[in-house]
Amino acid sequence: MRADVREAAGAHLEIVETQAMARSTVIMGRSLAKVASAILIVLVWWLLALTLSPDVLPGPLPTFRVFWNNLITGQLHTHFFATMIRVGLGFLFAMLLGILAGTIMGLYQRVELVADLWVMVALTIPGLCYTFLSFMWFGLNEAAAIIAISITVFPSITINMWEGVKDIDSRLIDMSKTFQASPLRRFFQVIIPQILPYILAASRFGLGLIWKVTVLIELIGMGDGVGYMLNFWFQVYDMRQVLAWTLFFTIIMLVIELGILKQVENRIFAWRPRIKV
Repeated sequence: MRADVREAAGAHLEIVETQAMARSTVIMGRSLAKVASAILIVLVWWLLALTLSPDVLPGPLPTFRVFWNNLITGQLHTHFFATMIRVGLGFLFAMLLGILAGTIMGLYQRVELVADLWVMVALTIPGLCYTFLSFMWFGLNEAAAIIAISITVFPSITINMWEGVKDIDSRLIDMSKTFQASPLRRFFQVIIPQILPYILAASRFGLGLIWKVTVLIELIGMGDGVGYMLNFWFQVYDMRQVLAWTLFFTIIMLVIELGILKQVENRIFAWRPRIKV
């Protein structure tokens, strides 16, 4: 009997180790693919730079030198923190409003009938209009910039959440009512787990959109930030600086996407099986 138990335990341990090794191999393969794609992009950039004037397209090495100089002189830190504060606050307010509005619209049909038209209208209005209105109403200050960022991104997040809530399994809600769960408990234990994938998808989409809107707002009406520096070096036509700040912008986005959001998503949804076609 004990021998059978040991054999079963050994077989189970072997299966677990095999699965862990397979998972590590898959992760390593994906990482190598990402590194290879980055090397390929830099190689194509270098080849194009050989055929064009440095004023049109500087090569990777001159651009990296300028990038490093901006880093050691502290310019990157100063303007990066200014941009990140706007991105963070704008993202927070847009997500809170979007999740709240989208969830209410998905749960209550009367609210959906009244609000869906205006959400669509808000989505079609260019972000530049919100920026101008916010600056004209509240002045060229941080509050106006954050308001413009939040309002611009809010409709997209609302629509994402609205569609997600409409896909909720109503049978689970009916079951929770049968077991006399309170509305608060029903919301956090029945509704939130079902719309969590949509929340993460909305956060990734919203963060990418917020970065673009923030840079545009800094370009128009702010005195610091990544967008302000891009506009400054554009005005003096320094292509190396423009590319260096664009590179910095790209690196930060990749770190947030791959190092934070992707890891959070993988951790939360580790239980889901992968679909193989």
